[in-house]
Amino acid sequence: MPEVSQHQPLNCDFNTVQKIFIANIEQATQKLSRQSLIEYYNGAEFLAKIGQGDALSIAFLKIMPWVGEFYGDDSIQKIVDFSYQKISKTPNKAAVKPFLSSFIDVIEHTNNDQLDEYLDLIEYHLNKTTFSVHGIHDTHASPSLIAMLANMHLLLEQLEFEGIYEWINYGLRYFQDHPERQEEYFSLSSADSKAVFQRQRKGLLFNNIEREINLFQRALWETDFMYAPYSPDFEKLEHFHPYLEDNIIRLPDIYESLNGVNPYKRYMALVAHLIAHHHFTTEIVADNVSPQQRFFTEIFEDARIEYLAIQTYPGLKNLWLSLIPIVDEFDCDDKHQSCLRHRAIMLTRALLDDNHSYKNKIILDYVEKFKELMSTGETTTSDSLRLGLGYLIKTRSTSDALASIYFENTEVTYRDDNRSMWLFIEAFDEEDNIFEHQKKSEDKDKEDVEIIPPHYYDEWDYVYESYKPDWAAVYERLHSHSDASKIDRILDKHSSLVKQLKKVLDLLKPQNKKRLRYQEEGAELDLDIALCSVIDIKNGHQPDTRINVDFEHDSRSVSVLLLLDLSESLNEIVGQSKQTILELSQEAVSLLAWAVEQLGDNFSIAGFNSNTRQQVMYYHIKGYGEHWNDTVKSRLANIKGEFSTRMGAAIRHGAHYLDLQQSDKKLMLILTDGEPADIDIYDTQALIQDTHKAVQEVEQKGMYPYCISLDKKADEYISDIFGSHYSVIDRIESLPKELPQLFLSLTK
Repeated sequence: MPEVSQHQPLNCDFNTVQKIFIANIEQATQKLSRQSLIEYYNGAEFLAKIGQGDALSIAFLKIMPWVGEFYGDDSIQKIVDFSYQKISKTPNKAAVKPFLSSFIDVIEHTNNDQLDEYLDLIEYHLNKTTFSVHGIHDTHASPSLIAMLANMHLLLEQLEFEGIYEWINYGLRYFQDHPERQEEYFSLSSADSKAVFQRQRKGLLFNNIEREINLFQRALWETDFMYAPYSPDFEKLEHFHPYLEDNIIRLPDIYESLNGVNPYKRYMALVAHLIAHHHFTTEIVADNVSPQQRFFTEIFEDARIEYLAIQTYPGLKNLWLSLIPIVDEFDCDDKHQSCLRHRAIMLTRALLDDNHSYKNKIILDYVEKFKELMSTGETTTSDSLRLGLGYLIKTRSTSDALASIYFENTEVTYRDDNRSMWLFIEAFDEEDNIFEHQKKSEDKDKEDVEIIPPHYYDEWDYVYESYKPDWAAVYERLHSHSDASKIDRILDKHSSLVKQLKKVLDLLKPQNKKRLRYQEEGAELDLDIALCSVIDIKNGHQPDTRINVDFEHDSRSVSVLLLLDLSESLNEIVGQSKQTILELSQEAVSLLAWAVEQLGDNFSIAGFNSNTRQQVMYYHIKGYGEHWNDTVKSRLANIKGEFSTRMGAAIRHGAHYLDLQQSDKKLMLILTDGEPADIDIYDTQALIQDTHKAVQEVEQKGMYPYCISLDKKADEYISDIFGSHYSVIDRIESLPKELPQLFLSLTK
């Protein structure tokens, strides 16, 4: 093997390459072994002679010293061989430079033994996407390789190699024969690409544990806040913080383990902290408080609300402390750095950790003041402001203004941005501004429903036996209303049926009494307890005053969702009745709602239709917390049939709300007049199989789905969707009578 030195010029006729070589050879000599240095020389010369100009050699010379140092001997030669044999000798010549440039990110996000794994990945993508028109030799370049290489930093940072293969395979499955859509997918610019990417990311997706976190929220605080996960990767929110606002918790869509704390516990810590704010924090005016003053006030307020929460749930202390960083007291040099954040993280730790090691007198003084304050049992957010202002005054330093700021290990990841504690009144000081603010709020209510963020649901692809992630967008809205008296007239029309139902309902209503002992007040005296109390008095002991017994009726523990298909076909007229299917459905639902109200069951009514996967509409007609009143009747009176029937997405969304109900039995009744279909679907089996999958998902969650079909051809497909959980009503005219009776039989 010939010797090389940094004084040896390249055998190359490009002056531009020689200049770059001279600029980089010194560091290459320092970084590379003898063998790798030879590979470096030979590679630069070779790439300059393959007929692609000077760009390849220039990129190679700049990047390979770090690559060779990281991957070791033979790595540079492997990359040169791959560049020529697998890329340059194919129609993909234009991809060689992006391929070489990708190693800037590759060495940052791979291990030093994963070069072959990366090359195999690129070769796999090339083989699958480079194609031939005539079927013999490859004649067309991959439409997506360069796009994928441009996003390699994000792919390797967020996904394991296995996840990248899954992401690639999904794109190939659906877009291999569509070059433009393939390029869009592999550039991570399409919704499908982002959705599949999200599912393959490293860590724990919030969607996978939402149910458990919701139960945790209920168990601790008896709250039921909804969640709106966000993705920093695609929303450019790298420094975004979680928050709770308008009864919605915004939080990251994925967490990895941190400092030995698993992602599930990280979500628990975050949700517990946010709800503690909701319970204990009150707004204080922020306009006259500087950013630094707010910063330290928030530290004391976070500690205050966590201290209060720990009094009820002591286990939260260890959970939160496991996520608060520990820094050394002398890590920050205040002569050359701003130590504001360093002082803050020490204070944060010391306020909750009784075993901290800090000796700083001011920190110790304010920890003592904080504990004295909390021992009084009555504290407010204003107390945090007072402590924060005092601490900043005592610790303020001229170095706080330095441009170099100490950041290392100073972030408490589970804490929010504390927007709930600050009230900014500056923007609405003047009357004109207030009026304008109110006008904007009113206008916002009138805006089209499509501006409301949708809920995305997977859709089952029966051909490939896999889910299409985040495929269907479900938009919610409260249904419009009209004249409630229309529903009252329907009930009057069926007065004889109402009387029959009333007799049945009286039998179904809970009749048994449950005895409640140890009551201070009640219907009867509990003789056994009363006698024991008399004996206690005679013996000089404190008697038990709970000497009464009371009774309550056993209640039905049933929650029901009635899901109405509101597609265009409901406008068809039934036989000689001159009534549409929609009108008969209105009558049936009115009777059913009246019956359920009499029973006292937890009951909701919703409707759905769709106009492609991008717009599945879900209409709230009656909520679980609403009674059967004129407001609900007015919504039901105004239902109309339009668009199509994407049933699987509607079932999944309805199940989301039904699953939140606390009942022993959860029944989902689906009333439809046809098979699942939509205008963007040409395979009639696609939505049938997806709806079947949605029904299986509902059953796995402990709910009972049941379909009432008004389609005379339903026998051809309905059992494929619902198994044996369905009824077909051939005489649609009988629906008002049969629907309530069917419900009663299902909930006995």
